[in-house]
Amino acid sequence: MTSPVSEGRRPGVLSRLYHGETDFDIVGRWKLWFTISGVLVAIGLGALFANGLNLGIDFTGGTVWEVPAGKADVGDVESAVRGLGYDDVQVQEVTQATGDGNQRILRVEAEATASPTKATTAALEGAASDLDAIAADLTGASKRRVDRVVGQLEGIEGPFRTDVPDELATLQDEIDTLAKDLDGTSGDAKAQVVQDATVAMRGQVEALATAEQTERERVGRAVTDVLAEQTGSKASEVTVDTVGPSWGQQISAKARTALIVFLIVITLYITLRFEFRMALATVLALIHDLLIVVGLYAVFQFPVTPATVIALLTILGFSIYDGIVVFDRVDENTRLLGRKSKMTYTEMANLSMNQVLMRSLNTSITALLPITTVLVLGSFVLGATTLEEFGLALFLGLLSGAYSSIFIATPTLALLKEREPRYRELRERLARRDVEEPVAVGVGASTAAPSDEVVARPRKQGRKR
Repeated sequence: MTSPVSEGRRPGVLSRLYHGETDFDIVGRWKLWFTISGVLVAIGLGALFANGLNLGIDFTGGTVWEVPAGKADVGDVESAVRGLGYDDVQVQEVTQATGDGNQRILRVEAEATASPTKATTAALEGAASDLDAIAADLTGASKRRVDRVVGQLEGIEGPFRTDVPDELATLQDEIDTLAKDLDGTSGDAKAQVVQDATVAMRGQVEALATAEQTERERVGRAVTDVLAEQTGSKASEVTVDTVGPSWGQQISAKARTALIVFLIVITLYITLRFEFRMALATVLALIHDLLIVVGLYAVFQFPVTPATVIALLTILGFSIYDGIVVFDRVDENTRLLGRKSKMTYTEMANLSMNQVLMRSLNTSITALLPITTVLVLGSFVLGATTLEEFGLALFLGLLSGAYSSIFIATPTLALLKEREPRYRELRERLARRDVEEPVAVGVGASTAAPSDEVVARPRKQGRKR
């Protein structure tokens, strides 16, 4: 028999979490959660516009060298490569399994830059400005042709990519066609100026293509020699691989397409399974997760690779699952929320959140534990760069997803639903209720709701919640 003392003792927080009997005012404090998220998103967007993302070599193009590490120091190797003219250099030490055991490998990534051609780029930009001024007075096909030339010039400014020769070839064709179109237009001084400008540009473009290719080859050989010297290896042991930006761009394009399709499908599914407002709250939570993760990458300048993009798509599925757990209980409790209810929709949503809070936390923790293991193994044990990049994006995304499913999605849903006439009328009726009647204020309804109200169902033995 239970003693009176034990009957009056309030269960601990963990026990109440386990049985879904907590009374945390999660939905009622939506302003606090939205403010926290708003500040984080603002900081992230500010860093994104100020610094941009630290795009990996798969997105920018460049060269990758791999060499047995020997006794070389990563910092010394990076300084030596930068001294050869590369501005963006990343040196990583990885471990590769071989027949004789594990071998330390230095992986050097550098953007494909060619410093001597920067002056040529400046000259081309000047020519583009002249063409801009002239194009303003031209009409018809000639003006459109000049505009295309200007657009091509804008595409080659900045660090040169490995596909620059193709772009230069396109630009050359445009210049040749422009010269033919304007040939024979006697008496038109502007057309003559355009023709003179294109002739000058032809030589500049050819010099640009030659200098870019020559410089890339020279610097590539110099890096190979430096790596061999730093590590005590032979030049033949240094492997070189040129990476173009096209693959990373293709991954990004496919990821954008997949994201759009994913959002459309999820919106349709949740609308059919529950309702449109739940779908809208879910999509807003997903956008919140993406902005938070992208902002963190911009602030801390974590490298963005194809593995990062894939991980970002993966975390969306987790955010959806965690949010559906809560919405399913909200939907179930909504059916019991009649016109004579003694709690508002917000209070009911908060009650539902408390009922499944432990399940939501368990889902997040069990997902984070293996991802943390992947991150630790990839970073400190195996030295596997891809594992580290994939694990980092997943870890940050899961944290954001766990936060948004609890503190963003459900409060957003409650705000949207409270605008409906049915629930607005219910809220106003309860506000006018006689103060002498028993009032289930806020989350207190989770432990003191009347018998005809939505209550936390007791946990059945052996049944998972």
